Amino acid sequence: ALQAAGEISDSYYRAGALAALTPHLSLDLLRSALQAAGEISDPNRRAYALAVLAPHLPPDLLPSALQSAGEISEPFLRARTLAVLAPHLPSDLLLPVMQDALRAAGEISDPNRRTYALAALAPHLPSDLLPSALQAAGEISDPCDRAEALAALAPNLQPNLLLPVIRDALQAASEISNPRDRAEALATLAPHLPPDLLLSSMQDALQAAGKISEPEDRTTLLVDLAPHLPPDLLLTAMQDAL
Repeated sequence: ALQAAGEISDSYYRAGALAALTPHLSLDLLRSALQAAGEISDPNRRAYALAVLAPHLPPDLLPSALQSAGEISEPFLRARTLAVLAPHLPSDLLLPVMQDALRAAGEISDPNRRTYALAALAPHLPSDLLPSALQAAGEISDPCDRAEALAALAPNLQPNLLLPVIRDALQAASEISNPRDRAEALATLAPHLPPDLLLSSMQDALQAAGKISEPEDRTTLLVDLAPHLPPDLLLTAMQDAL
């Protein structure tokens, strides 16, 4: 079956066949499957095949998987694939791989895709690489995406870095003109806010939520905000939701 999958010329169907077979493969067959994945020319399909293989690869096959991922020319797909491989890497490989992944993320021009890539990489970044990740996040032009990227990096930051990043993220949130997007950004930031910034930020979030015209969207945002609201603001949110 694996040989037949490897002979499929269409990269879409080859990737799908490899995905279906992967959980059932022996070590030798995993090696062959990884080779077949590396021969997929379409970057989307190669990234998909490697992501499916990643949880099943033994340590001695990880270098080959990393090489195949590193050959993906599209930076978003390369960063995302390296992020998928990251949880399975030994410590001696993690730092250089995450350096490569961050370089790829920094090459992504689309704000939303760069945000997605940084969020995927964030849980796996060694502390030495966090300043580079913050720089890549801070260069995102869209304030909504910039706030989201900074929020994704926040849980990994030491206190000396956290407060300035939170202030930058709040500044980005304040620049968002769409009330739903602004409320969502503030809700994402809420778990990381110190008490002196939480109250004013939640007041701003409730004000933004109140401007959302769609009742379902407004209620969803209020539910997301509720765990972070002090009692007086929680009462206001409940009244707005009714």
